Amino acid sequence: MRETKKVEDISYFELLTWLGSGSSHPGGFPTTEQTLSILDIKPGDSVLDAGCGIGLTACYLAKTSGSRIIGIDTNPLMIKKARINAEKEGVSHLVEFKVADVYALPFKDDLFDWVITESVTIFLDKHKVFREFYRILKPQGQVADLELALLKELPVSLKTQLQECFGPGTDPLSFEAWCEVLSQEGFQDVEVKYSENLSFIINQVKNDRLFLKEIQDKIRQQPGLLPILYKNAGFVNMYQNYFGFGLFYGRKPVLINTNFGFKSLIKKIYSKLS
Repeated sequence: MRETKKVEDISYFELLTWLGSGSSHPGGFPTTEQTLSILDIKPGDSVLDAGCGIGLTACYLAKTSGSRIIGIDTNPLMIKKARINAEKEGVSHLVEFKVADVYALPFKDDLFDWVITESVTIFLDKHKVFREFYRILKPQGQVADLELALLKELPVSLKTQLQECFGPGTDPLSFEAWCEVLSQEGFQDVEVKYSENLSFIINQVKNDRLFLKEIQDKIRQQPGLLPILYKNAGFVNMYQNYFGFGLFYGRKPVLINTNFGFKSLIKKIYSKLS
């Protein structure tokens, strides 16, 4: 956070950067552990962690699976912290971090076995994001996206409050709509791997001692952040019956060269007629 900017004027993402939080997604780091425990990520798999933050997920995955991970984030400060964390955790040989935009990933087609992301797509154009994920995944590559989801339609007034708390692009979808976006962008075997309501998220965060200690330490350094955190937490707590979260999954199909097949068929027909 720049010292010339007033605390009350900082955005949600600037707040996360200054806090150094790597577990700001639904359910915090305990949910990350649950997510990775049900994904079949194997040693040697190439994984993109989109919106990696300070690298907690990427480092944990490297240590537990032996996979090779590239973490990306648009914020250089997050990437700097992620590299430091990788060194501390002894996984810098497996993890690489770089500044990049999910709308235009700096990777060639058909490169990754997995794309994982946590509470990133909710703030962005979902079709553009999943289209880019599809491009860089290998055939049979898999995407797993942990996101907030609507249990029922939000009134206009609550949509306004939601965007005031978390930014103007914040746009959670229903469980069905999240899956529909994945399907529309070409993914198959689309499903919700698991889901919970928001009360579960709140309890998870309450039990995330590391996250709470980090927050307390930062508030002591900058008391002016307390009203912002109260505002965000108050909204979540008051309207928790509108929200849940889910792990949305899809697989890129094996692409068949239909043009080649058509030409072969024509040749066979021609040879029989001649």
